[in-house]
Amino acid sequence: MPDAPSAIPDPQQSGQLNIPLLPLGNNQPLQSMDFGGKFRYIIEPNFGPRSLILSAFNAGIRMANVPDHYSHEWHSGAQAYGRLYGDSFARNGADSIARFSTSVLLHEDPRYHRSQSTFFPQRLGHAIAFTFVDRTDGGRPTIAVSNFAGAAAGGFIGNAYLPAGFDDLTHAGQRSTVLFGGRAAQNIAAEFAPELGRFLMKVHLPHLPMPPVWWTGDK
Repeated sequence: MPDAPSAIPDPQQSGQLNIPLLPLGNNQPLQSMDFGGKFRYIIEPNFGPRSLILSAFNAGIRMANVPDHYSHEWHSGAQAYGRLYGDSFARNGADSIARFSTSVLLHEDPRYHRSQSTFFPQRLGHAIAFTFVDRTDGGRPTIAVSNFAGAAAGGFIGNAYLPAGFDDLTHAGQRSTVLFGGRAAQNIAAEFAPELGRFLMKVHLPHLPMPPVWWTGDK
């Protein structure tokens, strides 16, 4: 089971560290998240300008490694890029909508909370376990149904438009597994965000400007 949520301030909110690809609101004090809060936490980041740009970047990378068995219209040119871009955006959108809907219906808290331990293996285990077991709005441990629902939605949506041979149950399950693994990786990154942030500052890595999550006051 994951450790009890920590009340350590969110590194993004502290202003000391800036790791833009991590979700907003990690380790906020244990206050119940309402409908609007969950919408801003899950939906907005996946449909705002930041997501649009990251989807475009991801589609460009995938253009260089399109599966050989994809039909020719997926392999080169603007049409292929548009298809890959749409696939990336659809997966992220389906994942976020399913996570949001499930978290609202089942009263799950979608936020990740770092471990209170300083022992590396325990922190790593906590981050991985939080992919399977998260918290209710009241702070009680519960099965992370929203994570499973999001991964399933993001994996299976491709069955509606991907080329023949990639629109079956096996490939949908593989895509869902990749999405679920990505959720675990995101938890691990969030767990070790303070150390990662200090390392990036120490090596003087140039700050990469990122667009806002949405065109509002939230960055």
